[in-house]
Amino acid sequence: MRKAVVLDKSGTIFDPCRVIYDLSSKKCVFHENALRYVVRRGEALVNIRGAVGAVIKGDLHGVSFKASCAAFVPVPEVRPCALCEKDVLDGIRLVSELAQSHCNSELGVCVAVIVNRAGKVTGIVGLGGRLYGEVRDAVSRMQRGGSDVFLATGNCMEMTMKCAGILGIPKEYVLFDASPEDKRDLVKRLRGFYGAVVMVGNDINDLTAMREADISIIVRREGATSDDRVSRCEDVDHVVPTLNEVEGIVNAIGST
Repeated sequence: MRKAVVLDKSGTIFDPCRVIYDLSSKKCVFHENALRYVVRRGEALVNIRGAVGAVIKGDLHGVSFKASCAAFVPVPEVRPCALCEKDVLDGIRLVSELAQSHCNSELGVCVAVIVNRAGKVTGIVGLGGRLYGEVRDAVSRMQRGGSDVFLATGNCMEMTMKCAGILGIPKEYVLFDASPEDKRDLVKRLRGFYGAVVMVGNDINDLTAMREADISIIVRREGATSDDRVSRCEDVDHVVPTLNEVEGIVNAIGST
């Protein structure tokens, strides 16, 4: 039986380190879940699509935006000129530096903006971090066992493709800047080609894709904050502490 394993990234295979900069208070918050922060404030998180290094220098050529999550719909359009405002650009520089240095990030940095219903930028989010220790070997063993491993994440292209390269995941198996609906659609498409599709995530934004999968797995790591609604959800087939356990579940598919 052909098997596909779809992995979320932040919190699932990647230990995220987030820096959230509030433009009104000029203060940073570290290590808070950005999705929950944004929803609690009734705002939207919008990824900056483009080279972060170029944006920091004020080069906005080719920059675009993709909403990652929102407490409302529709999400207002964000224009590149919004990044030209001095306080916004200074915030991007600040969170980029902090996400790299404070987090000792091995995959570089992703940057997103927080916008309100009027489309005004109210905050900046920087994401850095490192792969969890067991992930490289677990992914490699699943691949050697015959499973195709996919990566589906709301994180930016640069960081996601670097992660895929480290894990030996082909670029055509990678989905970045993904919304929950994008992940769901990927799982739905894969079910047309594979005998079993496994969705692996860690948070409420992965549940939409999990409901479309043949098998759903939540990775709930020790010490990590998570939404209890996820692990209590009846739609989730397994709750495990590491990716090693995911490997065991995948290998057992079709063996009985």
